[in-house]
Amino acid sequence: MRCLLTLLTLLCCCLSSAFSRAQLPQDTTLQRLQKVPAAYAAKVQAKAAAIDASVTQKTNEYVQKLSNLEARILSKLQKLYPSRSIALPPSPYTSWLSGGAAAPTSYVPGLDTMKTSLSFLQQPTTQVTQLQGNLDQSALINQYIQERRQQLSALLAQYTNLPPSITNTFDQYKETAYYYKAQIQSYKDMLNDPSKIETTALTVLNKVPAWQQFLSRNSILASLFAAPPGGGTAPGALPVNPGVLQTRTQVQSLITQQISAGGPAAQQAVQQQMQAAQAQLTSLQNQITKYGSSGGGADMDLPSGFQPNTQKTKTFLKRIEYGVNVQFARAAYSFPATANVGVTLGYKINDKSTIGTGLAYTAGMGTGWDHIQFSNQGIGLRSYMDWRIKKSYYVMGGYEENYMTQFSSIAVLRSVAWQRSALIGLERKYNISSKLQGNIQLLFDALYRQEIPQGQMIKIRVGYNF
Repeated sequence: MRCLLTLLTLLCCCLSSAFSRAQLPQDTTLQRLQKVPAAYAAKVQAKAAAIDASVTQKTNEYVQKLSNLEARILSKLQKLYPSRSIALPPSPYTSWLSGGAAAPTSYVPGLDTMKTSLSFLQQPTTQVTQLQGNLDQSALINQYIQERRQQLSALLAQYTNLPPSITNTFDQYKETAYYYKAQIQSYKDMLNDPSKIETTALTVLNKVPAWQQFLSRNSILASLFAAPPGGGTAPGALPVNPGVLQTRTQVQSLITQQISAGGPAAQQAVQQQMQAAQAQLTSLQNQITKYGSSGGGADMDLPSGFQPNTQKTKTFLKRIEYGVNVQFARAAYSFPATANVGVTLGYKINDKSTIGTGLAYTAGMGTGWDHIQFSNQGIGLRSYMDWRIKKSYYVMGGYEENYMTQFSSIAVLRSVAWQRSALIGLERKYNISSKLQGNIQLLFDALYRQEIPQGQMIKIRVGYNF
């Protein structure tokens, strides 16, 4: 009996130890998942909702603009040729927005990761799924826009010597179609740019083997492949089933068998087809090189001289530019040496030009090394505009209102006379990092003689933009 009890005790200890070892990976997984930020799901859903609202709004705006431009073209043509019946196939604009047609999946890596991670964490995916559907629909709409543009082009090709009012309107149509595609791409880029909380969450998830297996089976990208039974894959790798994706050797072997069965004539025909295909591929590569990677095949028929404005597809906040600069003036007569520090807030009108405003503060530093004394020597309001003339060189102009008398409190500034400055000159900008840009400004003040004390004719400012 004692031996039996001893045996049962040993068996229970072994089972307990085995159970503990079996539970260890799960406990480790739970501990790691607990490090996922609690606000991750809410942050992702909010981001998806905001971008989804923007996609819907911009799609409606662009489609409405395209519809108006198309109607304007047809109206002008009808007035120019009243005896002809000018028409296009029924307008597809209403059906585009209704979402009646089934759209193929538009793959966005960032969105795919967002949706899959929420599913893995058993969180709602409503907003992300809705955004995916609208992006799919936007890809289909873009395809319809290109088809409609081809119909308009074929219609206008039937007429000669069209007035600029028609050709210019058609150019606006092409540009609008281009910007719609670029606008949607900008939203996809935002999805592929994770926030800090998203990066933290994905860093934690990538350390969990269960997440790797879930991702390899449930993501949109994984659906393009067939997962082998058991899901055995390397961490982070998507499974590839050789039964679905043929190897190059298999394809070459199959082609060789087909050519051999057809005889010499088949081999000659294949060679001719390969030469024609190679010539067409070379032509397409040349066009891609000419128009750049951002244009794409659908944008090759752009108006002559058209220069895309990449700022147009950015949000308002993305077009804001912050800056700070400093300007020094030596001591003169009884006036101390000064350091003029300015902060600016600019708005990028396009890729070449920025307009903005700013504030300036002038600090007195004394009259020499033997008499260093800090004081409030002035304050100013600024406005400016710059325009790129070549590479990193800009022409810059500005108007400023300055109070250049020592003051002890802000209340004093309410009843003082402000002095004007009219500036024009050159500016050079240079990149310090991806988010920081330096600049040097050489400016001429056309009103420097009217300033009291007399200001500097030439002003040199050094600063940074970010």
